[in-house]
Amino acid sequence: MPDLDSVVDQLPNLVLPTLGGKQIWGDVFLYGDYRIQECVLTRHHRLLGPGDLRLAWGSFSHCHDAFLRAQWRRNVELRSDHLVLLLHGIFRSKDSFGPMTRALRRAGYEAQAVNYPSTRRSIQSHADQVEMLLDRVEDVRHVSFVTHSMGGMVAREVLSRSAAWRDRVEVNRLVMIGTPNRGARMAGEVVRRVPGFDQVAGPALQQLLPENVSQFGIPDIPFGVVAGVRGDGGGYNPFLEGDDDMTVSLASALLDEAEDTLVLPAVHTFIMVHPKVVRATQTYLETGRFVGDTQVSAR
Repeated sequence: MPDLDSVVDQLPNLVLPTLGGKQIWGDVFLYGDYRIQECVLTRHHRLLGPGDLRLAWGSFSHCHDAFLRAQWRRNVELRSDHLVLLLHGIFRSKDSFGPMTRALRRAGYEAQAVNYPSTRRSIQSHADQVEMLLDRVEDVRHVSFVTHSMGGMVAREVLSRSAAWRDRVEVNRLVMIGTPNRGARMAGEVVRRVPGFDQVAGPALQQLLPENVSQFGIPDIPFGVVAGVRGDGGGYNPFLEGDDDMTVSLASALLDEAEDTLVLPAVHTFIMVHPKVVRATQTYLETGRFVGDTQVSAR
């Protein structure tokens, strides 16, 4: 009896626009403007092309074969052999990094915003997905990471592992923007005050609590931290001590091991696309410093 993948591979595909993947799709292969995603519910795959058009669906191998045909027909090449993976926060998608992705591509990087089902799996499972992506990268010599919020914890987990991909791809730098490195106290407040919120947010939310974040290692590569504040010492959020970006306190975002730190007035939801943060991120990837007119306050 044929397996399900072989049956699905024979079904016709209509080239249709998609939303690009939100909370039920995770990227498992990226190349240029093409991505193969896996559905967290059914485990089947789909190939998306430019404009997030669905070009094929079924098993991974079926979708990869379809990508190879498109690559040959359209002469698809990477912009650079330096890949920058952008990892979004909880409840968000790859689209939240739009301005940052475009800016890094203009700067010459092969910038790819990764979609992962942030409310469906644990941080370790998200790291497994990113590791799978890195195992499958082609024509890449260097990789950097730019992350927002929980995406930084996913990167910390990825970089704490000994993995085969690191034998052939050199890691450059990591930027963590608004990441609750010492724990998200606000996550606990919301869980206590909003019944059922922990079920909606998924297993990763509990892992962000201050008592749980110590399980994630400090990156063994050069990294920089970007933190948002109100700038008055008191912050936006009355449930957090000290200054904050409305969701993550300044004290939680900072890590002593950071190569450089940038602190500027910004709110958590939009800090990763703040024009100063976009420019500073590009500078940091190139130099290891948040420098120039982008810097508001740095240690």
